[in-house]
Amino acid sequence: MSVWCVQSGRHRLRRLAGSALCALLVMVIFGCGRTPPEGFWEPTKDDTAGIVQAVEAKKNYFRTGLAELAMQYCDTAIAGTTGTIFANELRGNRFKARFLHDSMQHIFDSNPMYYTYIAGLDTLNQETTCTVTLTESIFGKLRMHAKAKTDSLRDSLVPVGEGETLRLPFYSDTMTPCNIYIEKPISGASVEGCVLKKVDGVWQLWKLAGGGRFYAPGPADAPAIGYAFVRSSRKDSVTIDTVLLRPDTTHFGIQRFYSVAAADSQLLTYSVGDWLRVSKSDVVTNQLIAFDYLYFNGRRYEFGDTVKFDAVPPGSIYRLSLEHVPGQVLWETKGDYNAVAWGIPIRIQ
Repeated sequence: MSVWCVQSGRHRLRRLAGSALCALLVMVIFGCGRTPPEGFWEPTKDDTAGIVQAVEAKKNYFRTGLAELAMQYCDTAIAGTTGTIFANELRGNRFKARFLHDSMQHIFDSNPMYYTYIAGLDTLNQETTCTVTLTESIFGKLRMHAKAKTDSLRDSLVPVGEGETLRLPFYSDTMTPCNIYIEKPISGASVEGCVLKKVDGVWQLWKLAGGGRFYAPGPADAPAIGYAFVRSSRKDSVTIDTVLLRPDTTHFGIQRFYSVAAADSQLLTYSVGDWLRVSKSDVVTNQLIAFDYLYFNGRRYEFGDTVKFDAVPPGSIYRLSLEHVPGQVLWETKGDYNAVAWGIPIRIQ
C-alpha cells in the first residue's frame, strides 16, 4: 500500500497543544476509512495543492456552528424541573456565587483549521482517495446577561486541617435583581473528517463524517452525548431520525463516512419548508442536570423550539449543531465553559 501523509496550515502557538491532541484522537474518532490494497502510486505537488484547494472550497461544510450572530434571548436558564434543583443548589452550598441570565452569545476567536491528509491508491478499483481530518483548537468566550444574582454577605473561615483554615465568601440563598454581564472563557477542541476522491485528475469531496465533535475543555473532561432523536415533518408526515455516536446499519452515525452526492441520499435530507424539533428526552447523555440547544444558520434554538428550513437556499449542505452544557456553567459565576457539541451535516433540497 502506498500511503502519503502531508500536513499544512498555520496556527498560533497557543493552539498547538490542542491541535496535536485532536490529531491523536482522529484514529479513534473516524479511523482511516477504507484501507486500500498495495499500490505504487506516487503523489505529486499538484496532488497536495489539489487536496488543499478541495478542502478550502468546502470549508463551511466542516465547522460546527455554535456562534450566534448576536446576543440572543433565552426563555429560561432553569428549564423544566430544574427550578427546584436550582433552589436546592442555592441553599445547599452558600460558598458559590450564582446568577440567572436571560440572554447569551458564544463568541469565538477566528483561527485556521489544521489538516492532516492520508492518501492511498486502490489498485483493484483504480480509485485514488484521501482521508482528511480537520482539527481546531478553539478559543473564545460565553457571554451572558445576568438579570439576578446572589450577594456576598461576609467572609467565612472554614477549617481544612489542624490549625489551618480557608477564608471563603458566603453568599445569600436568594437572588437580587441586577444588570451585569457574566463571561466565561471557552477553550476547546474540534474534530471533523471527510474523504476526497480523484476523478479525471481532479480532487473532489466524496464523503463527509456523520458529524464533527466539539469538546470543551477536552474529550476527557467534556460531557458526552450517546445518541439523539431528531423529530421532523417531511412531506406532511412525521419522521424520527436516530443519530448515534457509533452507528449501526440502520441509523445515522457520527463515526461513519457518508456520500455527499444528492443521488445517494446518505446524508440526513430535508426540503425547504420542512421543520424539525428535539426535546429534552430525545438526547441521552451522561449529565443529570444540563441544558441543550440547537444551532442552525447562525441562530440558537432551545429544545422544544421548531427549526424551520425556510430561510436558506436549497441544493446545499448545512450544519445542524447540538450543544450539551452542564447546568453549573449557566448559573455559577466562577468557572470556565464546559460542553460538548455535535455538528451534523444535513442536506436541504
